[in-house]
Amino acid sequence: MSRAETDPTRWCDQTAHPFPPVRTAAQARAAVAVALAGHPGACARLRGDARLAVTELVTNAIRHAGGVTGFAVRTSGGGRVLTIDVEDATDAHPRGDAANLQDPTRLGGRGWPLVLLLAASWEIHPLPGGGKRIRVTLTT
Repeated sequence: MSRAETDPTRWCDQTAHPFPPVRTAAQARAAVAVALAGHPGACARLRGDARLAVTELVTNAIRHAGGVTGFAVRTSGGGRVLTIDVEDATDAHPRGDAANLQDPTRLGGRGWPLVLLLAASWEIHPLPGGGKRIRVTLTT
């Protein structure tokens, strides 16, 4: 079991609103929506950016790493800061070139560059048993 699955920060908004293990992009978007629901001050841009970023992170984990092995979402700053953790089983770091965003004929390779464009900060940490945790922080 991953740290994100046993960590209390796995609870949306660090309140008594648990969510089931996240394995799909739709489940991740729902978890983000729950985390931000308690913060009417969270702007529409943050909500949209978070939906896009979490979709890309989870889709990349499914497509390139065999699936999501851990997930957590937290808010701080009264809903002005959202931190998303996505874990998967591969040590390989995401790849992608920002130039991919400019090529309308390209069929893939936009996910990680989009996340980097949206994120205020990001980190990639190896997990003790193998795999990695990608932590992305979005702000208003």
